[in-house]
Amino acid sequence: IEAAIRAKGGTVEEYNKQRLITLENELGLAFVEPDLALVGVPASVRRAIDTKASGKNVTGNANVMRLVRDFDSGNAWVVANIEAATSGNVIPAEIKHQLPPITWLALNARVNDGVSAMVRAEARDEAAANNLRDVIRGLVALARLQTAQHQELAQLVNSLELGGQGTTVSLGLTIPPGVIDMLGALRGG
Repeated sequence: IEAAIRAKGGTVEEYNKQRLITLENELGLAFVEPDLALVGVPASVRRAIDTKASGKNVTGNANVMRLVRDFDSGNAWVVANIEAATSGNVIPAEIKHQLPPITWLALNARVNDGVSAMVRAEARDEAAANNLRDVIRGLVALARLQTAQHQELAQLVNSLELGGQGTTVSLGLTIPPGVIDMLGALRGG
């Protein structure tokens, strides 16, 4: 991974006793434990490295840990507080107002020759969750209409499972190896 990023013009530095690999100011990557990688914008990765070095950790955040425990399978996961991520001026106001009223977003994946994933969103209220489920149903129906000619994409779309109740919306999916190969070919390898 480091060699691939360096080949694209990336750099490697020692930051707070960790190797930090960066590509311009867009991507930061650090392997902070044998089975744990930090990925994000370099400033966020540095902040996470500093937090780890200070002895503080995410296990004190009950909401994050609840979502992580719910996803005890898989080998990759992401948990985000959407309200915290959209505060400030990072996202333009025009876009913020178009986002659905979601408080938490969690992703769990099992990555091997393909990818199996579960995405879960927690909406602010049941009405928002119902609206989000309706939007997803519509997008899935549209995708099914568009994938008739592409067997690999049809497999992906047919694997989508919408679920959840109350304020929770979940979407399970499987990305077969053929779709990954097809996307790689579209990008030129």
